[in-house]
Amino acid sequence: MGYKYCKEGHIMDPSWKRCPVCLAPLAGWILVLEKDEVAHKFYTIHEGKSFLGSGVDCEIRILGQELSRQQAYITVVDGICTIVDMGNGAPMKVNNVDVTKATIIDGDVISFGDTALKIKLI
Repeated sequence: MGYKYCKEGHIMDPSWKRCPVCLAPLAGWILVLEKDEVAHKFYTIHEGKSFLGSGVDCEIRILGQELSRQQAYITVVDGICTIVDMGNGAPMKVNNVDVTKATIIDGDVISFGDTALKIKLI
């Protein structure tokens, strides 16, 4: 079965006119940081649960950063943002502390090996 993608890159059923992920309220952004801590790309975070990784089934699909297919998932409910490491690849750190699950706030830096992501929440 063929799939199509919305403007944000989310996978969609061909019969859908609108992307259900993009219809969810915007909660913030994930900034992919370079070695000099300058963001070179960003992805949107929406209310609800979003998978983060390199796989086509991830709502936050980050390529070229050595992430596993499904590295982690982010959940935003009632303004509370949490991230859970799925244990598939490099261990997760939040602000340089090893964790498997964490509540994240605006400005936190999440890393998986050499990949650093800065969270900007609304």
